[in-house]
Amino acid sequence: MAELSAAIDRKAILTLRRRVRFQDGRPYDARCSKVAAALEAQFVWPRRWGHLRLLDARVCWQHCWNQLADGRILDATADQFESRWLGDIVVLEVSDPHATAYQPAPPWTFTLREQEDAIELAAVSDGVQGHNAAMPYGSWMAAARQVLTMMTGWSLPDDIIDYAARALRVRALLGESMTSGQLDELLTMYEWAHAAAARGGPWMSSEYAAVLE
Repeated sequence: MAELSAAIDRKAILTLRRRVRFQDGRPYDARCSKVAAALEAQFVWPRRWGHLRLLDARVCWQHCWNQLADGRILDATADQFESRWLGDIVVLEVSDPHATAYQPAPPWTFTLREQEDAIELAAVSDGVQGHNAAMPYGSWMAAARQVLTMMTGWSLPDDIIDYAARALRVRALLGESMTSGQLDELLTMYEWAHAAAARGGPWMSSEYAAVLE
């Protein structure tokens, strides 16, 4: 992991992050989108959005960070992940293996139908047919694993796949498609609850925690 260089003022980033978090009044929310947007406005570092795979193989399904002019990744709200990621403010060289954990999330639309002997999966990305597959009947885990692989390329814990399978099956029973954005939203809530249970309570930003001490 790259050190913060002289061109990146850690104090200025922390000051901006603190201002954004207090303005929004959300002590249990890292406000990654708002912080990244503020950094883009102040330093002209483009805001990026997508998925982040953490050290424990869990995923932040809706995360924002910034891209520096030289291609490095700046994650100014990495503090929310505590020991599950790389630090309070993270800067990664393009060549750093951890940089691949930050992944754009292009839109997909998934349509699943349960037939007599198979689960049919049709997936479209940006209006272009992306994939068709016939899964064995009843194998919703396999269908969900295929969907998540298409979205991320990652091998994920079984409980995440099971949760996605349930969501996709409900949509199929209703005769509706599901977008990757809708699945991201559901998985975000699921992972928030999972992290809070593992931690013994919800995470609170250091800015608010310091005030309450």
